[in-house]
Amino acid sequence: MKLFVFLFILVSCCAAQADCSTTVQLEGFVSIKQCSPASGQCIRADEAMFNYMNAKPDDGPTTLSIATHSSPWHLYDGDYRILEIEELAAMVRQQGSKIKRVILVASWSGIAPDSHSKSLAQKLSEALDGLPVTGQNGFVWVSPKGALHTTHQAFTGRVSGPYWVGQNDQVMASLVPGWAIDLEAEFVKAHDAAGLLQVGIAKDIFMLCPDGALKSYDAGAALNSPIAAFNAAIMRLERDKPGDAAAAVALLKQSAAQGDKKAEKKLNSLIRTSPAI
Repeated sequence: MKLFVFLFILVSCCAAQADCSTTVQLEGFVSIKQCSPASGQCIRADEAMFNYMNAKPDDGPTTLSIATHSSPWHLYDGDYRILEIEELAAMVRQQGSKIKRVILVASWSGIAPDSHSKSLAQKLSEALDGLPVTGQNGFVWVSPKGALHTTHQAFTGRVSGPYWVGQNDQVMASLVPGWAIDLEAEFVKAHDAAGLLQVGIAKDIFMLCPDGALKSYDAGAALNSPIAAFNAAIMRLERDKPGDAAAAVALLKQSAAQGDKKAEKKLNSLIRTSPAI
């Protein structure tokens, strides 16, 4: 029975990954150690990661460590809006001239997604006039004491459903939001806007599938998720295909009308720089 379950997990994992084309170099297989909540010895992975990051040793007064969810293409804020480089650079500048180095504790932030692009760390460094910025070179894992390491697997074997870990187990950061991919069919059927936002996040951060993420963000936006609309707008502006700019403006207007301040700020910025929009 265990062998059957393992094979089912492996095949479903590989099939899901095969649907996503990515230029990121991946190889191999990693099996996720998960904890059964029925044992009474488990902790939710998001809670564990919060605790583990708090246990991470301080890097000193001149080094700023920024922990956030990310893919090779995007950083995300605490509400899972895409966090643009200039916005993050402004946050760093607010810390003052004492900061001499930045560490992005963010999966894939040190790896360029393709030969024609720069890594998120490189982009942030340029926005900060050359301030050294170090990123991570794969999926970030965090230990109970805050130690980090990365993996680059093409396939991830795991039990489907919410991500739980044992009291002293390390956490794969990208799977913390990434497990929501398991519920995509249910969210689509239920017309669940918040759920489709989570699926979009999972596709970008865990599946490394930005095209799929955009489709899910579009679906969430169509159901009036302001954050999904914002993310879809940012991705369309980045892609810059015919019609993308106009679609992005419409999405930002939709999000701003729902009270999203970041969407309103981005929309006003676009109007200032491109009055014809």
